[in-house]
Amino acid sequence: MSDQEYDDYNYEPGFSDEGQEDNQEEIELENSYNRAEDEWKTNPDLAYQLFNEIIEKEKSKDINSRQRSFKSYQYLIQILIQKPKFDDNLMCQYIQGFLELLDKQYKTEGDKALKIVVDSLMNSNNSHLISTVLPNLLDKLKSMNQIGIYCGASMKLCKDYYQKGSFNKLEEIIYNIQSVLENSQIQDEDRKKAFLAELLAYRVLLYKSTNRQHQIKPLYRQLLKCNLDLLESYISGVINLTIGQQKALERQYEQSRKKLMEAFYNFLDSSSPEAKQALIYASVVSILENFKMNLFDDMKSKVYDQDPNVKVFQDLRISYEQQNVQNFSSIINSEYFQKDSFLALLKPYMQQIIVECKILRYVKCYSTIRLDYLSKQLLIEIPVLQKYIQGLITKKQFNGLIDEIAGYLEIREEVAETQTKALKVIVDQIRSFDY
Repeated sequence: MSDQEYDDYNYEPGFSDEGQEDNQEEIELENSYNRAEDEWKTNPDLAYQLFNEIIEKEKSKDINSRQRSFKSYQYLIQILIQKPKFDDNLMCQYIQGFLELLDKQYKTEGDKALKIVVDSLMNSNNSHLISTVLPNLLDKLKSMNQIGIYCGASMKLCKDYYQKGSFNKLEEIIYNIQSVLENSQIQDEDRKKAFLAELLAYRVLLYKSTNRQHQIKPLYRQLLKCNLDLLESYISGVINLTIGQQKALERQYEQSRKKLMEAFYNFLDSSSPEAKQALIYASVVSILENFKMNLFDDMKSKVYDQDPNVKVFQDLRISYEQQNVQNFSSIINSEYFQKDSFLALLKPYMQQIIVECKILRYVKCYSTIRLDYLSKQLLIEIPVLQKYIQGLITKKQFNGLIDEIAGYLEIREEVAETQTKALKVIVDQIRSFDY
């Protein structure tokens, strides 16, 4: 056999020098990728270099074949997120590369990688990163029908915009989330309800921050239906605080106090400074409720013992318990009530307590007292005075009877005490019989 015939006989297309080189490159790429994947947590700088090299080498390939580049972009984004400082343009470049290759992946692989990237961004607590990068991923999430991840990422943006005071952007993102939730299907109904509740909370925060208090009240009925179990503590605090305030304005003081205290605990759990305000509100409402316990004695409220603002309201509570009308009046007429929009609305009801306290002082000194005399002493018209007295009698602060014809208030012995004594005598007599 000639040399030429020998060469022709041994020729196999798959084992050409060019094919061997391609195969060798693939092996090297695979080894580099595996090494980078092993190193990215323990030696991120080395992994960063290797992933970039893989992307560069795969640029000559058809876009549908750059499997390692897609995963490399995912890891590069995660590595860059962990750095305290990074180049915005570089991050955008990696995001763009990641999104460019995302549509070329199998749906399950693409969805998984996208969730990892979005979760990494959401957990970074880097406000600059969240506001500059996360918005670029929202449209992609929506187009891929990843509604749950879309809503979660959008809520993260809501929080970021609220904290920065970017209220126009906050209003825009709230509108977008609402639209998506109304027009998309989320199989987990509880999760959808949680998103809607969180959205309501951000609406409340937006309206409070932009002096649109009148727009909060229409949300109240929806807030009452919210299930707070799946919400983070801060959002639960916002909802409980809003419900508690509305209940107070409806003069449902017991329910208001309970909701405000829940808000206090929620804000404490989220390390929010709003905890102090919720505690102050709850304390003021507890006075209107005539609640016997001093809320500042709660163990968790002790953290504010040295706070000067809290001390003012501690004094208010003590003044109420000691019936120190002068000090009580001084506090509710101070700037603490004037500058707070919610407390300013409660001020008339707090002033009513002062009047009731003065009436009770006169009641202790007389068995009968003329209404016109009491009216002059308290500087209150007689019809208004009669309403105050009827309220005190209804609340069982004392037992009395208004004689409108004679113009007197008659103070009587406590009915409950008289009845109890009479019943005791009857019971003792019955027991004396021996059947």
